[in-house]
Amino acid sequence: MTSIEARENDGGVTGQTARRKFYGWHNAALLFLIQFAASGFVYFAYAAIFPAMVEAMDWNRGSASLAHSLSFLTLGLSYPLTAWMIGKWGVRLTLTTGLLMMLTSLLLTIFFVTEIWHWTLAWGVVMGMAMALAGPLCGQTVVIQWFNVKRATVLGIIMTGNALGGFVAQPVLIRVMEGSGTWQSGWYVSLIAVVIAILLAQFIINRPADIGQHSDNIDPGALSADAAKAAAKPRTYRSEHSWTIPQVFRTHAVYLIITINISYLAIGTFLLTHGSLYISDTGMSKIQTASVVSIFIMGSGLGRVPAGWLGDRFELRWLMAAMMGAMLFGFVLLWASADFIGLGIAAFILGLCYGGFFALSPALTSNFFGPESFAKINSVFAPVLLPFVAMAPAGAGYIFEIFGSYDLAFLIGSILLSLSLISAICLKPPKHEATQEPVTQA
Repeated sequence: MTSIEARENDGGVTGQTARRKFYGWHNAALLFLIQFAASGFVYFAYAAIFPAMVEAMDWNRGSASLAHSLSFLTLGLSYPLTAWMIGKWGVRLTLTTGLLMMLTSLLLTIFFVTEIWHWTLAWGVVMGMAMALAGPLCGQTVVIQWFNVKRATVLGIIMTGNALGGFVAQPVLIRVMEGSGTWQSGWYVSLIAVVIAILLAQFIINRPADIGQHSDNIDPGALSADAAKAAAKPRTYRSEHSWTIPQVFRTHAVYLIITINISYLAIGTFLLTHGSLYISDTGMSKIQTASVVSIFIMGSGLGRVPAGWLGDRFELRWLMAAMMGAMLFGFVLLWASADFIGLGIAAFILGLCYGGFFALSPALTSNFFGPESFAKINSVFAPVLLPFVAMAPAGAGYIFEIFGSYDLAFLIGSILLSLSLISAICLKPPKHEATQEPVTQA
């Protein structure tokens, strides 16, 4: 019996743990650190180490990027398995399994990758599944179990962990690889980070009831005095219906939402996959290149909590339109800039918008189609979105190999962002079939 299980059982039998310090914040801190280590020093580490691998092994950029495209497909297909494992065995075991698979992928990469197909298997398949099992779904599930009143705030904090980790990882990995002269040394750092994350995951407690506590550390019986108080009225639109999948796909709004999601995810994936290569092609040094990528990742982390806060106060239609316009401006600025300051400003703007959309996109789906329908809608969205997003890494790589530059990729991205800006402006709450009254918000 593990120490955690002993504490859980003790809480169930004696009730003494109910008087201990609220463990929800311990979980939040653990999840933040796990995201910092496992996502920041693995997923975001790709942007620093992948260019070194391409250079060292003289790989075709398009063929080598197929691994990243495949990882997105594997990620999407593995989400149902992740949800099933969480329901059957809990977050701690699911998260640990994912981190162990992540460790396996890194070991394969360090010791066995010499050909593109080795890389495609290690990163595209094994790491893709690891990212699904150890990804945000685990952290979101724990937070939803432990927090109600401060749920959005805690989710924003945890989501910032991976971006902060990525920001720190970029210069660290570049320095390590320059000092050792090998790209493998970068993945060694990632491997150490994953081992730490595995150890931290063992202290996650799945549910408050496991140790005799309650969500928000509030006994439900204590809420009776406040039961008569009116709930705060939301400032933005909320659907009063739980939409079915056929009903969702009979609306115009869902296709506008899909267009917006494809755009920000594809642009972000392109930047994380080829951003370092593109920036180094402009003549920047390796440290300058890593710094620009770090600025993008830092912006992504800084944009999440403020975007979520604004999303509860302003209609998402206009907020997302403003963010998409800013993202288009930043993308064109990145394309046109050839100096460090211009590239840094563009990267920061793009990062803010990319991170902000991570907070706003799930809120928009829930607001328009009902919170009870959120999970099933997203289970359908993933297979629709990810094939398009998966085209970005390999497609941009082959564009460079054929034309000798990323200009066509930037042109396609700019057109896609422009279409998404129009989509955001046209986006309105859909009318449910059960009502004859139009449901719109000013």
